[in-house]
Amino acid sequence: MPNNKRKRMSKIKGKEKAHPYSRKARQISRAMNKEALLSKAKIDRVNSAMSRGQKIVWFRDRINEDDLKTQKTWTIMEMRLLLDEYLQRNDEDIEELRVKREETRGLSPKEELFVQVMETERKEAKLAGLDVPDLNNGLVVKTLRIWDGDVNSITTIKLVKCKPTDADEVSATSADPSAQAIAQATGMVVG
Repeated sequence: MPNNKRKRMSKIKGKEKAHPYSRKARQISRAMNKEALLSKAKIDRVNSAMSRGQKIVWFRDRINEDDLKTQKTWTIMEMRLLLDEYLQRNDEDIEELRVKREETRGLSPKEELFVQVMETERKEAKLAGLDVPDLNNGLVVKTLRIWDGDVNSITTIKLVKCKPTDADEVSATSADPSAQAIAQATGMVVG
C-alpha cells in the first residue's frame, strides 16, 4: 500500500491536475477535512476560553468593588451568594426582552439566543454547579485581584464547582448554628 497519507494541503503536489477519482483527490479530500476539523476545534477552544474568562472577569470585578475590597477570603455560603448574584446579573435585560416578546410577538435570533444561554447557564448551575474561582483560598483571591484579564493566564486561577443557594437553604442554615457550620465546611445543607 502506498504511503499517500498527506496531512496538509501544502504538502500535496500537483493538486490542480488531480483526476476526481484518483488517489490524489482522496489525499486532497482528507487534508481538507482534517484542516476543517482542526479549525473547528480551535474555534471551540477559543469560545470556551472566552466564556470562562468573562465569568472570571465578573468575579474579579465583583470582589474588587468597595464593599468587598478588604475581604481576604469567602466562606462557602458567601461564594454561593456571589454565584447567585452572577446568575442574576442579566435579569433586568431578560425581563425587558420578555415584555418586548409579549408586545411584538417575537424576538430577534440574537435576543432569543441570549435568553436561551442564560436559561442554560441557570440549569447547569442548579444541576452540576458552575466553575467559579476558589475564594476560600487567600492566594487565589490575591491572584484574582491582580489578574490582568489575559485568557492565557486563566490556568493560574484555581476553579471549584459551586451550586447556587436556594431560599430554603439560606433560612435553614441561619436557624441552626451547627447546621450552618456544617454547611460552611462542606457546602451541603443538613436538613
